[in-house]
Amino acid sequence: MRFIHTVDQIHDEGHMSQAAFGINVRVGGILRSLTGRVVGSRVLLLVGPGNNGGDALWAGALLAKRGVKVQAICTSDRCHEIGAKKFRAAGGRFIELDEAQQFAPDVVLDGIFGAGFRDVLSGEIRSVIAGTSDLGTIVAIDVPSGVQADTGLVDEGSVQADITLTIGTLKPGILTGHGKAASGVVDVVRLDFTYPAGGAFVVDYSDLEDAFGAAATLSHKYSRGVVLVNAGSARYPGAGILATGGARASGIGMVRFAGEQSSEVILTYPDVIASENLSHTNSISVGSGESGTVQQLTDYLTTDLPVVIDAHALTLLDNEKIQKLLIERYQRGAITVLTPHEGEAARMGFAQSNRIAQASNIAQSLNSFVVLKGSGTVIASPTGAYAIDRFGTSALATAGSGDVLAGLLAGTLAQPLSLDDPLKQIACAVALHGLAGRRAGNGCTATSLVEALVEVHSELVDTRE
Repeated sequence: MRFIHTVDQIHDEGHMSQAAFGINVRVGGILRSLTGRVVGSRVLLLVGPGNNGGDALWAGALLAKRGVKVQAICTSDRCHEIGAKKFRAAGGRFIELDEAQQFAPDVVLDGIFGAGFRDVLSGEIRSVIAGTSDLGTIVAIDVPSGVQADTGLVDEGSVQADITLTIGTLKPGILTGHGKAASGVVDVVRLDFTYPAGGAFVVDYSDLEDAFGAAATLSHKYSRGVVLVNAGSARYPGAGILATGGARASGIGMVRFAGEQSSEVILTYPDVIASENLSHTNSISVGSGESGTVQQLTDYLTTDLPVVIDAHALTLLDNEKIQKLLIERYQRGAITVLTPHEGEAARMGFAQSNRIAQASNIAQSLNSFVVLKGSGTVIASPTGAYAIDRFGTSALATAGSGDVLAGLLAGTLAQPLSLDDPLKQIACAVALHGLAGRRAGNGCTATSLVEALVEVHSELVDTRE
């Protein structure tokens, strides 16, 4: 697990020299991959007035000493004094925007604004960004200029980076929404400084191994967990098959199917049992493919079982009785998971451009864990803690992917929790879904996603046996 930090949690500890050295090393590697060499390559710096600009100038000086041709455009009437002095001493030269085309850089290094950006970009800075956007590979320092580090909100005309070298620690705004799209590939430049543990994190491969490792040696189907899936309808018959497939791929011991299209599901998966029986059941998924009634949801929420509420069942949450049950479940420690995408969240009354705040508001208002699907899925707890997924890709933007995820979440929560934190367990299920999407590739369909889930889960088990 790796923690994420907001701007308020990050302090300038005087590590500009370390940051500059790390940027220099990373950019050198990028140049080598682009041109086959470092010496003789060309880097154009876009320099702002603050420490981000200082990082760029100091890194530019180090690159110049390695034989890189480095020039800089200052986007303000002032720039970092010490950085500029080092840059000029190393042979760097300041130029105007109209000279950049002729310079023909291999890399454009964005050091205009960093994590502290909160305002809007001026017309002059937008012109510099637009005028250099197609001159080379765009590498942003810390956060692409125009992106808000804490929220992922992006100003018009912001830098669209190919690579972002974020300094010291991950920032939430470069991991989700438009901020993620503007950041490209994110690489952390480590500093000799330990950031405090916080309430936000991303999971890593070791977490997935812990969450989805081999079952205990003396396991049987009931000890591995039983999940009840209520999914699909006459209009969306495939949703039952997909949600069931997701649940089966979680490593569960048994799946009970309580939806309308049980014959189709059992024809596809003969090991599934058609049953609405909640005895010896360890979790429930409801809502995928227009499934679930108010009475069914009420019955499910009355239990202490983890309940995953997806799609159609999300529209039932405005019922006063159900809202009361959500409060009561939270008070007694029962786990409820809501899985909206942004459109569904807006229809629930939570329209908000800040995805992190949107997920957190839903979680705290409805006393539930929330999986806000989309680019950089946000997984929020009603306590205010949250995780952001780094494994999912646009390959998951395919019909039925959410049905698979709902089943996978319920299947994961039905098993004895190998992690002591439900938020982390839920985040690991989202990450496994993302890994499967990567495995299935750009031609991913929901059915190939289920097949890929089985493969990646099997590999995680193999690493622990």
